[in-house]
Amino acid sequence: MLYVDSHIHLQDYRTQNINNVVTAAQKNDVDIFVNASAQPNDWNKVTQLAAQYQFIIPAYGVHPWHITEVPNNWQTKLADLLKNNPRAWVGECGIDRLKNQDLAAQLAVLKPQITLANEFNRPLIIHAVKADAIFTELFPILPQHTIFHSFTGSAEWGEQIQRRGFFIGLNFSILRKKNMAAIVQKLNLSQILLETDGPYQSGIVGQESLPQNLPLLAEQIASIKQMPLAELNNILVANWQNFSGEKIC
Repeated sequence: MLYVDSHIHLQDYRTQNINNVVTAAQKNDVDIFVNASAQPNDWNKVTQLAAQYQFIIPAYGVHPWHITEVPNNWQTKLADLLKNNPRAWVGECGIDRLKNQDLAAQLAVLKPQITLANEFNRPLIIHAVKADAIFTELFPILPQHTIFHSFTGSAEWGEQIQRRGFFIGLNFSILRKKNMAAIVQKLNLSQILLETDGPYQSGIVGQESLPQNLPLLAEQIASIKQMPLAELNNILVANWQNFSGEKIC
């Protein structure tokens, strides 16, 4: 089987060596990583990792938690990175009304990233917390290849996202929802990618999330969907190729 970790922050590991992280993951059939940044201070490291490992795809963005930390020329720098990195995605970016109630400030940073994703025809990674109504209004301007990362919303919100043709990223956090089985059952498998969000969201206090555990998440999803793991894996591989335009070799 082959797996893709569609959202990880390799530059943020503190207790693990990055080479050990990716090597252990590959031993468990996790062969591709989308390495997301959260702020411009990450961008150089994300670029270096993508140059060092051909199976790492860089993603450049400004997370809503870091909108006050951007330099004045951040949009120009982001555009240059996309020009120089044809495989690069845009993100992680979005709206988080739990951490910050200043919607105008968040939109002022999010919308230019949406524009650049459209301009360069790149996948867009969205972080959305308590922002369902806001993104419903933004749906018309989102790129076709948009993924709502770390989805833990309602089944109805998930269905609404997928009806617009967008993808949903699931990590171990979905398993901690009380009604997670009902949510997963209603989601369209053909518009799902799996992720770890490593080193975050392991579900275990003090322990970093590792991509080597991604097959365990797939097993849980397959069990909920009452289908063989191999069948789910085939769907996930097809999803990756449809969303990213890249094949898994």
